[in-house]
Amino acid sequence: MKPIQHCLPAGLIAATLLTGCGGGGGDGGKPLPPPAPDPIARVDVLMNHERGMNSITIDDKNAYVALTNTETDGSAILATARGVSVKSAWQTVGLGKCKLPASDQVETRRAAELKQVDGKTLLMQPAWGSADEHTLCELDQAKMSFIPKDKDFRICYATYCERMYVADVKAVGKRWFANGGAGQNVQVSNDQGATWRPIMGTMDSMSCTHQSFEVVGGRLLTGGECPLDMAYVRAYTMNADNSALASTVPVQLSVPELENRNVHLITTLGKSERVFIGVEGGLLRSDDSGKSYKFVLKQPLTGGVNYPYITQLLSPAGKPNVIVAAGFDKAKGLPYLAWSADNGDQWTDLSTLLPGYKRTSADATSQVTSIAEDAQGRILVTVNEEFQKKGRLVEVKLGRL
Repeated sequence: MKPIQHCLPAGLIAATLLTGCGGGGGDGGKPLPPPAPDPIARVDVLMNHERGMNSITIDDKNAYVALTNTETDGSAILATARGVSVKSAWQTVGLGKCKLPASDQVETRRAAELKQVDGKTLLMQPAWGSADEHTLCELDQAKMSFIPKDKDFRICYATYCERMYVADVKAVGKRWFANGGAGQNVQVSNDQGATWRPIMGTMDSMSCTHQSFEVVGGRLLTGGECPLDMAYVRAYTMNADNSALASTVPVQLSVPELENRNVHLITTLGKSERVFIGVEGGLLRSDDSGKSYKFVLKQPLTGGVNYPYITQLLSPAGKPNVIVAAGFDKAKGLPYLAWSADNGDQWTDLSTLLPGYKRTSADATSQVTSIAEDAQGRILVTVNEEFQKKGRLVEVKLGRL
């Protein structure tokens, strides 16, 4: 590891915006009152960086933060010992072949998504510059460097080769699942990511966004809007060992009208089989392993107080009814953070406490990019005050639970 460069002093601050598709246009420019946060809640900044922070994850020894590439430097991963504080000494982790090159256009800046999967620290990232870039990597046992784990996602045609972009990986029992290549694709691995094969779609890249997915209750749940630009939530029965679909025909679900709100997230929380689906302007919950759903957060397509795109959910250990939701508010172009103490029935909005919420640059874009819980039960959040820039790592105290 190498010492970190370019870190700014840490302190207590506030955050900004991100654009997106769908509703949430507000009510013709009329200013909306800011949500009132719990007066006991607070946000403390633990680290600032000039680069954007795309994600944080924590393993048995360290915390890791993924930084965007810049016009002069490639992507980077920082690490420090668990128990992050303003005094933490951050070091760079070796990326080797998993490093993304520099980019002179902010619109094409990239960074990794970091995640704990089956006891391993995985790195997922868009690999569109070259077939020699890598989309899926794993931290080595020494926790010193990331190594590629995506040979099956490199595909070749008559005149060129490319790398299928893996946006998410999940483990269910002994099997791993991924959505490499976007569109309707879902792959499965029986050997912790060494090899992959499709259980839905193909081993090919689609000209489409990635669908979200989850495996729960013997079913594969999927959601997205491709290829017809129409939002959907579907479920397919898996075979007994989750190695393949038992049928390619979707099973019947009870889902409220989505109003073409694209799906950004499908996940279970804790050890229960509660399923949550984050859509544009709302959040759905299922209490029966994904068979039926109801909205627990829903804003109208226009004219609402806010229009959250929820891309991150966390249920703190030992608090099964507590949920923290994060992403960005498209209606006002601001970062979004809220929490519920009753499984999502009622919510407290903490967005005004975030860095960049009271921004001074009208055209800045920002969002909450990730959320994690450390071994001490502290909630850590990464926020970018501008698009792919000005990353902030903060600790969020929810207040009275």
